[in-house]
Amino acid sequence: MNKILTIAKKDLKVEFRTRHTINFMFLFAFITLLMFSYISGVYIPSAPEIGPGLLWLVLIFTGILGLSRAFIREKELGTLEGMKLSPVGSSAILLGKSIYNLALMLLIQTISFPLFIVLFNFPIKGSITFAFLLLTLGNFGFVIVTSAMAALVMNAKARELLLPVILFPILFPIIVTSVLALTKVLVDGATFTNTTREVKIILAYTIAMAIVALLTFEYVLEE
Repeated sequence: MNKILTIAKKDLKVEFRTRHTINFMFLFAFITLLMFSYISGVYIPSAPEIGPGLLWLVLIFTGILGLSRAFIREKELGTLEGMKLSPVGSSAILLGKSIYNLALMLLIQTISFPLFIVLFNFPIKGSITFAFLLLTLGNFGFVIVTSAMAALVMNAKARELLLPVILFPILFPIIVTSVLALTKVLVDGATFTNTTREVKIILAYTIAMAIVALLTFEYVLEE
């Protein structure tokens, strides 16, 4: 656990020293939310029903653009080889990077969720706290899958183009289920009892993908 946290702390220190990735992610999320809010306000009368889906679209594209930097930066700087040679297991590297990516996504989520409510003038019927927790749960699964796939394509020449193609089909169950749960809570005013099915699906899929990622990551790190 100490090795995992050391990797995550190292990445967070580097990021908050430069703020390149987090500033880019926040700017992209803000501009995209602003565009979607204008389009939904002018052209789409049923904004509440599509609101959770638009929020997840913003988080997906923001995450894809930002989270892949966790491994690409190590590759570009040549420090990935040093991590391989260090007395740190491949699982610790993946979990450390995942914690770092999760911290970035939770920060973006914490900023984007209130902005989404304000910009869309969203009529909330359910619990905001529970909706935020559901979004966090979906983001946890999103980060696990994205971190593993970003490592898988980091050696590819067209990795920026390849990552979304590989990622979207794998993320589909998490995103669809999370959007459905958010819609139930925000639009229909549902409680935890009404969303237990969606929560179980997200948890089960996240755990399954985490196990697969941990078992295969050692081979992913090999050239």
